[in-house]
Amino acid sequence: MRTYIWAAAAMLLIVMPVGARAEDDVKPEQLKKMYDDALAQLKAAQDRKAELAKENDALNAKVTELQKQLAASQEQVASLKNEVAESADKTYYLRAYHAAWQRFLSNYPELTLKWKAYLGHGVFSLPSDFPEYPLFDWVDLRGDDSAKHVESPDDSQSDRIAERAGGNGSGGQ
Repeated sequence: MRTYIWAAAAMLLIVMPVGARAEDDVKPEQLKKMYDDALAQLKAAQDRKAELAKENDALNAKVTELQKQLAASQEQVASLKNEVAESADKTYYLRAYHAAWQRFLSNYPELTLKWKAYLGHGVFSLPSDFPEYPLFDWVDLRGDDSAKHVESPDDSQSDRIAERAGGNGSGGQ
């Protein structure tokens, strides 16, 4: 076994000087040029690395801002969903209550009339579209055929209304 080690060592000694002689042919100018090229490549790689780090920081800031906006939007959506659910519950309750009330009133017609009178929708109440100043003349209804004109306190105002209506003051009678 020792012989094999001695043989391998001898081979290395023979091969080594040949490899060393091949590297001796490199001139110092070539070494300087290779060194400068490696240095330029290293500097370019470091610059690119710094540029990518800046871009990464900018993108991280943007991601953080978008995450905040997303969280705010999600909170808003959640609150709107809660409001919709609450209003749906209230709406259902009110509609059910109104339907039950209407059914109750339909069973008691006298109470319905009293309720409508209380609300102002009774038989003797005035309609909501009743004109403020009626366009008719005040007539004495004593039974005379002459139908004399009776002065009202606002006669001058009713005359102006009649003029605007284009009538002769008779109110279309």
